[in-house]
Amino acid sequence: MKLRVPEVVFLFALGALAALIGDHSHVVTGTTEYLAHAVPYVWSSPIWFPLLVASATVSLAELRLHLPAPRATVSARQGLAAVTAVLATYVVTALVHSAPAVPTNVLIFALAIITWCVLGDGPGAVCGLLAATGGPLFEAVLAGAGVFRYAADSNALFGVAPWLPALYFAFGVTAALLAEIAVERRQPD
Repeated sequence: MKLRVPEVVFLFALGALAALIGDHSHVVTGTTEYLAHAVPYVWSSPIWFPLLVASATVSLAELRLHLPAPRATVSARQGLAAVTAVLATYVVTALVHSAPAVPTNVLIFALAIITWCVLGDGPGAVCGLLAATGGPLFEAVLAGAGVFRYAADSNALFGVAPWLPALYFAFGVTAALLAEIAVERRQPD
């Protein structure tokens, strides 16, 4: 493992917090609805949701450090911009879920591409593509199992939103960037 324990704790907490903010936005706007209530909830989310996103954040960050050439020129300011971009994109998906599909999907994919172009790199795109594939697939399985559902106007991709891969892509790019920042900011041993 290349991430150090304090870095893991920070990334885990950040991932969980961002998940709670984004998911709350989806729940209060009716973008998503949880159907199973057998576990405790934190804010609007079942406890497992922020834990899964937090674990994915750490896993993608760790993966980035195993890919070639982590950048040494990244800054905390870029990290803040990336986290803000993902949170803003997440909230936008909640606000526009009932808008026409084509403009909504173009907007969310454009925001994800801009996030990568401005803040990512090739290995970050690899992390983004893994997240863009695995996240929606996992959510589609959960939706199919009746754990939650997307609103009828937002479930055209195997029961999940068509813009979901773009949101996950931006998330993966951001997790990769945060790993690079963590390594760059380390004090020499």
